[in-house]
Amino acid sequence: MHIESSSRRFSASRGWWLAAVSALMLVVAAPGRAEAQCSSWPTNTSVSPSGTFSDTINVSGLAAGTYFITSSFSGSAGLINLAFSAVPGFSYSNGQKGFTGTGSTLYLSFIMAAGAVPGSSSTVSMQVLNTLGQVICSSSFVVTVPGDACPLDATWLGAPIDATYDGANCFVHALPPGDGAPFMYNNNYYVTRGPNNVCEAGYFDGANCFLGSPPSGKSGFFWGSAFYYTP
Repeated sequence: MHIESSSRRFSASRGWWLAAVSALMLVVAAPGRAEAQCSSWPTNTSVSPSGTFSDTINVSGLAAGTYFITSSFSGSAGLINLAFSAVPGFSYSNGQKGFTGTGSTLYLSFIMAAGAVPGSSSTVSMQVLNTLGQVICSSSFVVTVPGDACPLDATWLGAPIDATYDGANCFVHALPPGDGAPFMYNNNYYVTRGPNNVCEAGYFDGANCFLGSPPSGKSGFFWGSAFYYTP
């Protein structure tokens, strides 16, 4: 029969206890995310061409340490001078910004490009990270240029049709089903006749099948199985 001594049992128990305490200390010492409070994030908005935008984000409840902030945007609306800073905070020579302590106030601002197209939009993203690169808190919002980039109606099958902006051009209509091949002629939308020499869509003009036209003064085109015109 093997009998374990009490001193060995105590040593094993003490080793387990020390390991648990050490692990707990690591968790406590690591920059905490659960306690973070990043409030007053910007929400979706609209900004006119040449207009300015500014907002603040309050950060608090962090474990004392050093934190970095980042911002970026993507989309069809051109944003100029996107700035994101912390006060109190720091700004390194390489452009990296952030703050030290348990919190700060973040300031975000930008200018909408003078030539921004009505109806276009961009998404602005912001992050607060610790020195390990872990995201403490983050948010994003969409900024839209007010107005209609495609206010003029095209014609389609003899009737006006409201074109929609797709972020680059004005979408008029998808290619109708059938066997005809799409093309442009004299700035009008056409398809060739089908295999039975008839127009499966549109109106026969004596040679091909006429579908419609872009608004006066706009250039129509066919791309990616749909008809468009330039804004």
